[in-house]
Amino acid sequence: MHNKLLLTLLMAAAATVAVDANAKKPAPAKVAAPAKVEAVAVDVAPPSGSWESPQAPANGHIWSSGYYEWKDGHYTWKQGEWILDKPGMDYRQHKWAQRADGKWVLTGGDWVSEKVAGSK
Repeated sequence: MHNKLLLTLLMAAAATVAVDANAKKPAPAKVAAPAKVEAVAVDVAPPSGSWESPQAPANGHIWSSGYYEWKDGHYTWKQGEWILDKPGMDYRQHKWAQRADGKWVLTGGDWVSEKVAGSK
Protein backbone atom coordinates (compact mmCIF):
# COMPACT_ATOMS: atom_id res chain seq x y z
CA MET A 1 0.00 0.00 0.00
CA HIS A 2 2.89 2.34 0.81
CA ASN A 3 4.31 1.90 -2.74
CA LYS A 4 0.92 2.70 -4.28
CA LEU A 5 0.64 5.92 -2.25
CA LEU A 6 4.19 6.89 -3.16
CA LEU A 7 3.49 6.26 -6.86
CA THR A 8 0.31 8.38 -6.69
CA LEU A 9 2.21 11.25 -5.03
CA LEU A 10 5.00 11.08 -7.60
CA MET A 11 2.51 11.13 -10.47
CA ALA A 12 0.73 14.16 -8.95
CA ALA A 13 4.06 15.97 -8.56
CA ALA A 14 5.00 15.21 -12.17
CA ALA A 15 1.66 16.56 -13.39
CA THR A 16 2.20 19.75 -11.38
CA VAL A 17 5.65 20.21 -12.89
CA ALA A 18 4.22 19.66 -16.38
CA VAL A 19 1.55 22.30 -15.77
CA ASP A 20 4.12 24.75 -14.37
CA ALA A 21 6.38 24.15 -17.38
CA ASN A 22 3.54 25.22 -19.66
CA ALA A 23 2.87 28.44 -17.74
CA LYS A 24 3.17 31.66 -19.77
CA LYS A 25 6.65 33.06 -19.39
CA PRO A 26 9.09 34.71 -21.78
CA ALA A 27 10.64 32.08 -24.00
CA PRO A 28 14.41 32.13 -24.45
CA ALA A 29 15.74 33.15 -27.84
CA LYS A 30 16.02 30.20 -30.17
CA VAL A 31 18.49 29.66 -32.97
CA ALA A 32 16.84 27.83 -35.83
CA ALA A 33 16.38 27.58 -39.53
CA PRO A 34 13.63 29.88 -40.83
CA ALA A 35 10.21 28.29 -40.76
CA LYS A 36 8.89 27.01 -44.07
CA VAL A 37 5.54 28.62 -44.80
CA GLU A 38 2.83 26.69 -46.58
CA ALA A 39 1.20 28.83 -49.29
CA VAL A 40 -2.36 29.71 -48.34
CA ALA A 41 -4.73 32.47 -49.47
CA VAL A 42 -6.90 33.91 -46.70
CA ASP A 43 -9.96 36.18 -46.93
CA VAL A 44 -9.31 37.77 -43.51
CA ALA A 45 -6.58 40.38 -43.01
CA PRO A 46 -3.92 39.43 -40.44
CA PRO A 47 -3.83 41.22 -37.07
CA SER A 48 -1.31 44.01 -36.68
CA GLY A 49 1.50 43.69 -34.19
CA SER A 50 4.89 44.91 -33.13
CA TRP A 51 8.03 42.88 -32.87
CA GLU A 52 11.21 43.26 -30.89
CA SER A 53 14.41 41.31 -31.22
CA PRO A 54 16.23 40.15 -28.11
CA GLN A 55 20.00 40.29 -27.90
CA ALA A 56 21.69 38.04 -30.45
CA PRO A 57 23.07 34.78 -29.03
CA ALA A 58 26.31 35.26 -31.03
CA ASN A 59 27.69 37.00 -34.09
CA GLY A 60 26.50 35.56 -37.38
CA HIS A 61 22.82 35.46 -36.44
CA ILE A 62 19.90 37.56 -37.64
CA TRP A 63 16.45 38.01 -36.16
CA SER A 64 13.51 36.44 -37.96
CA SER A 65 10.59 38.51 -36.69
CA GLY A 66 7.48 36.94 -35.25
CA TYR A 67 4.39 36.89 -37.43
CA TYR A 68 0.84 35.63 -37.57
CA GLU A 69 0.32 32.38 -39.45
CA TRP A 70 -3.00 31.00 -40.68
CA LYS A 71 -3.63 27.69 -38.97
CA ASP A 72 -6.82 25.67 -38.48
CA GLY A 73 -9.05 28.50 -39.70
CA HIS A 74 -7.60 31.36 -37.64
CA TYR A 75 -4.45 33.40 -37.08
CA THR A 76 -1.94 32.19 -34.51
CA TRP A 77 1.22 33.95 -33.39
CA LYS A 78 4.53 32.43 -34.47
CA GLN A 79 7.28 33.72 -32.18
CA GLY A 80 10.40 35.27 -33.71
CA GLU A 81 13.70 33.44 -33.53
CA TRP A 82 17.40 33.86 -34.23
CA ILE A 83 18.61 32.18 -37.41
CA LEU A 84 22.10 31.65 -38.76
CA ASP A 85 23.16 34.26 -41.28
CA LYS A 86 24.03 33.08 -44.79
CA PRO A 87 26.90 35.10 -46.31
CA GLY A 88 26.00 36.48 -49.74
CA MET A 89 22.28 36.13 -49.03
CA ASP A 90 19.59 38.48 -47.69
CA TYR A 91 16.84 37.19 -45.44
CA ARG A 92 13.30 38.23 -46.35
CA GLN A 93 11.10 38.64 -43.28
CA HIS A 94 7.66 37.03 -43.23
CA LYS A 95 4.93 39.46 -44.25
CA TRP A 96 1.35 39.34 -45.37
CA ALA A 97 0.52 40.78 -48.78
CA GLN A 98 -2.91 41.38 -50.24
CA ARG A 99 -3.47 40.06 -53.75
CA ALA A 100 -5.54 41.76 -56.44
CA ASP A 101 -8.44 39.39 -55.65
CA GLY A 102 -8.50 40.68 -52.04
CA LYS A 103 -7.06 37.52 -50.48
CA TRP A 104 -4.04 37.65 -48.17
CA VAL A 105 -0.91 35.50 -48.62
CA LEU A 106 2.07 35.09 -46.33
CA THR A 107 5.38 35.64 -48.09
CA GLY A 108 9.03 35.74 -47.05
CA GLY A 109 10.82 33.66 -44.48
CA ASP A 110 13.42 32.74 -47.07
CA TRP A 111 16.81 33.72 -48.41
CA VAL A 112 17.57 35.54 -51.67
CA SER A 113 20.88 36.35 -53.29
CA GLU A 114 22.22 39.81 -52.36
CA LYS A 115 22.48 40.46 -56.12
CA VAL A 116 18.75 39.78 -56.58
CA ALA A 117 17.77 41.66 -53.43
CA GLY A 118 19.92 44.67 -54.40
CA SER A 119 18.33 44.98 -57.84
CA LYS A 120 14.85 45.67 -56.41
